[in-house]
Amino acid sequence: MAEVTLHLWKERKIMGLFLSSSVSKDPDYITEKQLQVLRTLRRSGYTGYIHLRIMPGVSRSYLREAIELSDRVGVNLEAPNKEIYNEICPDKGGFKEAILKRLEWIVDETKKARNEMYKPRFGYGRAGVDTQMIVGAADDNDWHHLQMTEQLYQKFNLRRVYYSGFEPLFHTPLEDHVACSPSREYRLYQSSFLLRDYGFTVGNFSSIVDDQGFLPNLDPKLAFAEVNPDIFPMNLNTAIYHDIVKIPHIGPITAKRIIRAREKIKIQYAIDLERIIGASFARKVNPYIELKDKRLTEFQK
Repeated sequence: MAEVTLHLWKERKIMGLFLSSSVSKDPDYITEKQLQVLRTLRRSGYTGYIHLRIMPGVSRSYLREAIELSDRVGVNLEAPNKEIYNEICPDKGGFKEAILKRLEWIVDETKKARNEMYKPRFGYGRAGVDTQMIVGAADDNDWHHLQMTEQLYQKFNLRRVYYSGFEPLFHTPLEDHVACSPSREYRLYQSSFLLRDYGFTVGNFSSIVDDQGFLPNLDPKLAFAEVNPDIFPMNLNTAIYHDIVKIPHIGPITAKRIIRAREKIKIQYAIDLERIIGASFARKVNPYIELKDKRLTEFQK
């Protein structure tokens, strides 16, 4: 593994390595094998990116070296809660001890490593901690995943939460289970970024999910705007940053541009907004903001 990775990296065919594992023996044995690969790479002069997936249930003593050698480290959460985890991963150890506890350890050791490092060229968990959950393998819903995702970002300060839509395989216990639709996985990713980067809370999604706890197959920002007439249309002259980024089609860069512009001018008319973000972009956000002239005929075309 180390030889192949080093060769491809020197040939500039790859920029990094994502190293996961099978479950052939106990977690410490598997992790030691993973670390052998990373040690060999770093000692051979490899300064490329390394993303390491740690085994559930691994001893804490292995984590510090794993973090020092890797740019990003994570452990797969697999499920949004204990009940679903026990249904789809009955042989991977307890949800709280084997998974959540290890996630806490990784976050804690990563913080310690960052405090002690001095401008390293690689490693030391500088790209943060991540995890992954399987979607649709059991009796889960989007609300379950959103609740856990918010906890992972706020409590554990994770850099990224990945979702993997379930796909049934022949000759497995869930071979007759329905596959997760790609659109469901996509909407969860969109919602995850809103929780991480846009100031949304899981409570904001309570007005979007249906009675069964599922998101609509619609951009969640659009869905949020449709069911919150008390928030939209919004006054761009008084709204705070985290309100402005809740407007459909507006992201962090555009929100900051609007805030800088309103320090010099008052945004009252469509032309004011067009001068800040452009005419085509202004047409998209027009229904969600307060303006004295909406230019309705033009915007409805």
